[in-house]
Amino acid sequence: MNIPNIRLLNQQLVNPLFHEPKELVSWMGAMQAQNYPMVKWAVGMRLKSATIQAVEKALREGEILRTHVMRPTWHYIPGRDIKWMTGLSTKGLLSKFRFYAKHFSLTEEDFLRSKPQIEEVLSGQHLTSLEVYEQLHSKGIALDEPIVKMYLSFGEADGTVCSGIEKNGKHTYALTCERIPDAIELSHEEALAELTRRYFRSHGPATLEDFVWWSALSIGEARNAIASLGTEMITERYNDREMLIHASSPGLAGEVEIDERNVFQFLPPFDEYLVSYKNRLDCIKEAHTKYAYNNFGIFQSVILHQGRITGNWRKTSKKGGFDTSFFPGCRPAAKKLIEKAIKECVLFHES
Repeated sequence: MNIPNIRLLNQQLVNPLFHEPKELVSWMGAMQAQNYPMVKWAVGMRLKSATIQAVEKALREGEILRTHVMRPTWHYIPGRDIKWMTGLSTKGLLSKFRFYAKHFSLTEEDFLRSKPQIEEVLSGQHLTSLEVYEQLHSKGIALDEPIVKMYLSFGEADGTVCSGIEKNGKHTYALTCERIPDAIELSHEEALAELTRRYFRSHGPATLEDFVWWSALSIGEARNAIASLGTEMITERYNDREMLIHASSPGLAGEVEIDERNVFQFLPPFDEYLVSYKNRLDCIKEAHTKYAYNNFGIFQSVILHQGRITGNWRKTSKKGGFDTSFFPGCRPAAKKLIEKAIKECVLFHES
């Protein structure tokens, strides 16, 4: 089993299947969106052809939302899926946010008391967290800005609040009921099955532990959800691990071949190719992990070469300028591959 090659196909990094950003995000299930500017590239690089305007249009129209689901961090999700995805995440997110709120001497009851005021402020408009803070103050509601941000996080966790239309490159908040009036509803069991299906078709081969890490489900819920898919799931032993993949995954198509020599991509920070697995050693050497991410969950911009993470990249202050560096022991890629990756990244951001 060539795990990197199968994942390249399933994660749409080679031979992409989709034209539209909303189709890609739906295929992936969710995409970590911690780095606000760069996650647009994470979507664009996985499409047949894409411009930053296409991704921003999908965000503006609510086809994609940037919100907190699963792990307590930002993700892109399909807009119409927000209700059932939030429903799967609410219990875990509220537990984490309660912990963070203790640093401000806040409780969930404090949020519930302020919830009607926040809903009133957001009604009919999309506001940055600073604007929410300012409008609350104009109404005589004296809350510090960090507390307003915490209340907005609680609002995301219970499904009241979601992302609004970007303002001058800044994230905004809106009422979910206004932003996505036709949100899809699924039962708890249907939602678990759908999230599981999407993960293993787009991220497989992966282990149960990988899925638990990515989804923040309990191991019992994850195991039951996998079992509920029956013959949709394929299991194979690999290096003493039980690897799972969905039967619809394009990486299973035997006729699809990858020319590994020409696989070269600039992956943004927090990209799904790395962040979505608990065990990442199928695509990066253990000695190199310190260059790609740290123990505090900070992920760097990395180079994907022949299915492996082999270096770092960054934009320079010079227009169209890029710096690349390869990890110790990793052979630098051919100049033409680097130039092609730079051209694709520049064209996306300038189109």
